[in-house]
Amino acid sequence: MKRIALLLGSLWISGAAFADNCEQARNTYDDVYCTNKLYASADAELNKNYQALRGKLSESQKKILKKSQLAWISERDAQCTTDTGIDVQCRLSTTQERNNWLRERLRECAAIGCKTNTLY
Repeated sequence: MKRIALLLGSLWISGAAFADNCEQARNTYDDVYCTNKLYASADAELNKNYQALRGKLSESQKKILKKSQLAWISERDAQCTTDTGIDVQCRLSTTQERNNWLRERLRECAAIGCKTNTLY
């Protein structure tokens, strides 16, 4: 019984190691898994960057940023939804672009102050 548990444990660990080898995806399953993993990471970064930017804004600027973020979410969802479901690669790339935009606003706030007209 111990041998079976040990064998199953090692198979599970080795299977997890193969599935997590995102530099060399071996099949469609690995590709989907890795894209979803990257998207989850980009989405977490998006939330972190959004909150960091909010922390630097006035109340009126926070309202503008929220409206901008909601518009971006609607646009992303429309662009990245197909008849068969959600295009995760599309969501990943649009989220990475939005992260770049948020980071640029953070740099701008640090360098010259938070400009209201760039939050749209």
